[in-house]
Amino acid sequence: MEPITAIREEIAAAPEKAIPFARYMELALYHPACGYYMTDRPKVGKAGDFFTSAAVHPVFGETMADVVLDMWRANGIEEPVLVEIGGGTGALCKHMLDRLQESAPDLYRALTVILIEASPYHRELQQEAIRAHEVNKRWYSSLRQAAATERITGVILSNEWLDAFPVHIVEKTATGWQEVWVTAGAAGLEETLRAVTPKAAAFLQEWQPDVPSGVRIEINAGMEQAAREVAALLQTGYVVTIDYGDLQEELYHPSRKNGTLMCYYRHQAHDNPYLHPGQEDITAHVNFTAWSKYGEREGLREVAYMRQDKFLLRSGLLQKAVAHTDRDPFTSIAMKRNRAIQQLIDPAGLGGRFRVMVQSKGSLAQDSLRFLSDAFWK
Repeated sequence: MEPITAIREEIAAAPEKAIPFARYMELALYHPACGYYMTDRPKVGKAGDFFTSAAVHPVFGETMADVVLDMWRANGIEEPVLVEIGGGTGALCKHMLDRLQESAPDLYRALTVILIEASPYHRELQQEAIRAHEVNKRWYSSLRQAAATERITGVILSNEWLDAFPVHIVEKTATGWQEVWVTAGAAGLEETLRAVTPKAAAFLQEWQPDVPSGVRIEINAGMEQAAREVAALLQTGYVVTIDYGDLQEELYHPSRKNGTLMCYYRHQAHDNPYLHPGQEDITAHVNFTAWSKYGEREGLREVAYMRQDKFLLRSGLLQKAVAHTDRDPFTSIAMKRNRAIQQLIDPAGLGGRFRVMVQSKGSLAQDSLRFLSDAFWK
């Protein structure tokens, strides 16, 4: 079935002859048969539609492995668990395991890895990516399933997970808030402003975003339940969330009149989510104020929030640069590594666009965690 067919059928069956944008985005990305993330085609890298930090170079995974290793050692965790949510190709997990095997063989041998991935295609890629690593491995198709089964001591990590949640789009009008719904006309899929759905209304009532008329914002209604399930999964340890996003006061700002929704199709970015349903990525910036507050309600305490460049620099990324005398940038492994480090901390690129939030649960020692130190900046 073509994605557009499934979407049109649901619209035709709806009493309103329209569906909220959040449902449209859910179908476009996660329809079991034809959703973007569920189909057997590359999404990440040159053959896909976008790049992630993990796809740039293994040095990102090496640095993240050092981060979680610091967390385990600072708190005497001798049988750690590493959970990755929405790990895609498995590249980040592989690179982290490569580093842990080399730098901490004792903890590596005692390690359990849990991967939570909705896409059967991506689960297969992950299994292949870490096949050579002889650690305990378990897969779950949903966070809810994992939280109902496991109670872990260790670290829960995600990189570009929350930004792919379906979002409600609401617009402030002269008469109040209205929500974007999607209809199917002869010319294709179209937007219409209609009544706000209960989930979006509940968010607006609680958070009271203060924006002028004509401004659109996205509401990630699934984050609250996700925070509840992350907290249930984690008995003691840390949650590390890396994603596009901002605090609410910056995210819901009049300068972002049309919101933050973006689409990525064959490495071209655009803001029309109806061009290639089921064939492109659709994302929206994460409201880190809400993510922090939802976590706090469930016992997750915010430890740090900063840009990716600052987090990686504090975590020792620059120390991974390699001195060399190479001249050919096309064949030099050292030059490629050093270029990747620059790319990961570029304030106009990945370094400035991504945010890192760290939360903790339980009585934990934080003093020796490098990303909390100001030493680098003195």
